[in-house]
Amino acid sequence: MTMIELSNFSFESKKTGRAFQPFDFSLAPGDVVSISTDSAEDALTFLKTLATLVPPIHGSYRFLGNNLNFSNRQDLLEAKKHIGFVTSHAALISNRSVRENLLLQRAYFTNSLSAKLDPNTRRLCKLFALENKLDLRPAALTEHDYRCVVTVRELIKRPVILLMEYPEKYIGITKLNAINDILFNLVGDELGIVFLSEYKYFIETFSKRDLVISNGTLQA
Repeated sequence: MTMIELSNFSFESKKTGRAFQPFDFSLAPGDVVSISTDSAEDALTFLKTLATLVPPIHGSYRFLGNNLNFSNRQDLLEAKKHIGFVTSHAALISNRSVRENLLLQRAYFTNSLSAKLDPNTRRLCKLFALENKLDLRPAALTEHDYRCVVTVRELIKRPVILLMEYPEKYIGITKLNAINDILFNLVGDELGIVFLSEYKYFIETFSKRDLVISNGTLQA
């Protein structure tokens, strides 16, 4: 089943100030799409639209077989549970500790923050050197640690779609290389990925097709 299907879709270009020419786009399980662009802002807006954070000007968005209604908050919340969003616009809940932020997805279903971090989450926390920072609140974190917590939180959601903006800058090339095996396993589990990157090795390693966003047009 196609995970994302945009039809006759358009959003506002940050570069030109005009609506994008209507386009179609789809993302299938196991698909990995890299974005080439002359406007990082337009590419980020596209990622935010896929994440249901920006409503389209017109067109339809089918997510896991269902038409999304951008005026229906519950519709969007249901979709967001399945989308990992690792970008500069992702945020943590400021009045919760790192541990609570990481447990929040599970707490949504159990109505409790008393659960312990599972082995996979602990392994990722170790990989990102967060073990001693779990009881800190976001304001006490360095910018790098803050971004690492966001990355861990999005990965442990077990998303079916992962959206990434310049991961080599967001978490650093060293950490990005360290999670390559994790990403490979997730793609093997039929995760769909759309990412914007300038890191040639990452693009060549993961990308299966290229998407061009340029001057108010999108070409798949």
